[in-house]
Amino acid sequence: MSTATAFDPKTEVIKSLTDTTKMYLSDLAWIPEDKLGLAPMGKARPPLEFTAECAGFNKFVAAVAQGEEREVPSEEARQAYYASVDTLEKAKQELSSSVDALVAALEALDHEALFRATTTPWGMESTVYQLATMCSRHMAYHDGQLNYIQALYGDDGNHWSD
Repeated sequence: MSTATAFDPKTEVIKSLTDTTKMYLSDLAWIPEDKLGLAPMGKARPPLEFTAECAGFNKFVAAVAQGEEREVPSEEARQAYYASVDTLEKAKQELSSSVDALVAALEALDHEALFRATTTPWGMESTVYQLATMCSRHMAYHDGQLNYIQALYGDDGNHWSD
């Protein structure tokens, strides 16, 4: 008797999004609050800025999943949004609510809609599923940066279970 279960792409991408968000938020909370808006070593991007970027992209993909036509925000609009995410609480709220919106949008889709072809405003051919997996990978990429920044400030612990 086999215990294998069928792979459900929607369930898996939602699990990936929620798991990655949990790890990201845990790591974000371990960076000293007075360092969240600073560019490490004077060159790297501040954690609050790339957290806002993740939240903005998640919201963008949620809108695409709901069938909305979206344009890439202007550089000025992006910078204004990044600047508005200026505290740990705002960053946590923006990231959490963006993932909640994306998960809700994905849950509303049937299999066909999840895999419907779309062209992003930047010209990439994709599916909603592929864009949602990109959101998870994007957060994981920046979570790695959070871990490195944590270490630069003297904390080399793994806090995912904290």
